[in-house]
Amino acid sequence: MWTGPPSLSPFVPVIEHLQEAACLETADGAVAVVNAAWLALFAASGAPLRERPGADAWAPALAAFDEAVGLGARLAARRGARVASSHETLTTTDGRTLEWDHSPIFSGSVVAAHLWRFRDATHQRRLEESVRQAQRLNTVGRLAGGIAHDFNNLLTAVVGYCDLLDTQFDNGDVRRFDLHEIRNAAMRASSLTRQLLAFSRRQIMQPEIVDVGVMLGEMPKMLSRLMGEQVKVSITVPDEPAEVFADPGQVEQAVFSLAANARDAMPDGGTLGVDVSVGDLDEARARTLDMRAGPAIFISLRDSGSGMDDATRASAFDPYFTTKPLAQGLGLPTVYGIVRQTGGAVTLESAPGAGTRVEIVLPRYAEVVAAPAAPELETYVRTERGGPAVVLVVEDEASVLRLVRRVLEAEAMVVLSAQDAEEALLLADQHGGVIDLLLTDVVMPGLNGLELAQRVLPSRPGMRVLFMSGYADHAVVQRDIIDTGRPFLQKPFAPDRLLARVKDVLQ
Repeated sequence: MWTGPPSLSPFVPVIEHLQEAACLETADGAVAVVNAAWLALFAASGAPLRERPGADAWAPALAAFDEAVGLGARLAARRGARVASSHETLTTTDGRTLEWDHSPIFSGSVVAAHLWRFRDATHQRRLEESVRQAQRLNTVGRLAGGIAHDFNNLLTAVVGYCDLLDTQFDNGDVRRFDLHEIRNAAMRASSLTRQLLAFSRRQIMQPEIVDVGVMLGEMPKMLSRLMGEQVKVSITVPDEPAEVFADPGQVEQAVFSLAANARDAMPDGGTLGVDVSVGDLDEARARTLDMRAGPAIFISLRDSGSGMDDATRASAFDPYFTTKPLAQGLGLPTVYGIVRQTGGAVTLESAPGAGTRVEIVLPRYAEVVAAPAAPELETYVRTERGGPAVVLVVEDEASVLRLVRRVLEAEAMVVLSAQDAEEALLLADQHGGVIDLLLTDVVMPGLNGLELAQRVLPSRPGMRVLFMSGYADHAVVQRDIIDTGRPFLQKPFAPDRLLARVKDVLQ
């Protein structure tokens, strides 16, 4: 019990009921009492609230910090300051984050005692850091989306004009080779953009025929940078096509996510092997994987890391299960969702100390029903009215707008062009004739493409709409367009792809 100055006795029960670690000491620091939370925080022994020499009361707290923290000197400075101090953060030798503050207790104008309080803020700080990390990742994702949108606009112009120039040279002209090299470089840049967005998770599900062997064959440098110098990466792909009908960005995200998991399992270095093979999925294994039997593509990633125990392996694909901090992603559950959405399956083999092998199984494209052949050009150049099709093109990137206009006008279409939604609305109001198609970018200053279509369609109910976009920050708008089955054209696109898509919509 407190045997110090009687004027301080009322404070002792208050300290007893504080949930924070608390120490009440006399003005000179000679005598002190502590509560149970104090003893628990610093793993000290003894009875709480027992009057003891100040040195004994502070001994476990001083022992919890490194000498560099200088806690003793801070205590003396605060006692001499005679003013209350706000929260200060200190880190203990075992990695905990503690907040502490000090309140002098006055008797008249004289300091009669000091009240010290400590609280363990380790969990709170970790949560705050996770939130900050998530916010940083979201900011990076938004930045990547905006860059990709502008970059894909530029690539659309590069690819498009390369294709237009290509038609002006004879087959034997050596200048065609230069054009093809420029075009190939632009397409590789487009692939790099997809890889960038795979990390930021802002890509839009846009399935297409993709050769997994070719895709992964172009990724050694990217994977090597991801894994670091201590991990040796090897990639083996088949000589024959390994085509699947999937979103290439989603497939890349799955591979990168698995590679990141492998890297974390090999902090001291190791090997990562990526193998792509073409084969057949038999009936028995197909039933096990909940897939259709037949031709399949197998993507295997194996590492020499620490492996997983039985409990971790059993929960690896459970929704929201992760062994990482939340801000670093969900790993295998995310991969599982991507692969299942593509019609495939994932298997896992792992044991402690024996590494991990993950295999992605996807249906080969030969098993996918091919799209019907596109109709001849005449079916959309000539409308039911007997005249050429009228297309309102809305695109804020001038180079892309000029390219689209040139391609469509070369096929005898009438093109009305606008660089934003407001100009498009004015054109739609002023044009006295029929508009057969609205071809609009999704992301534009002011109204986006979906909002523009919703404004124009009531007055032109027979008009068709085709949306086009690169990967952009307006992912929700694009998903609404794609998920509801509205026609969509992914940038960058070649002139023949543009014509084919316009043909499909007008058909």
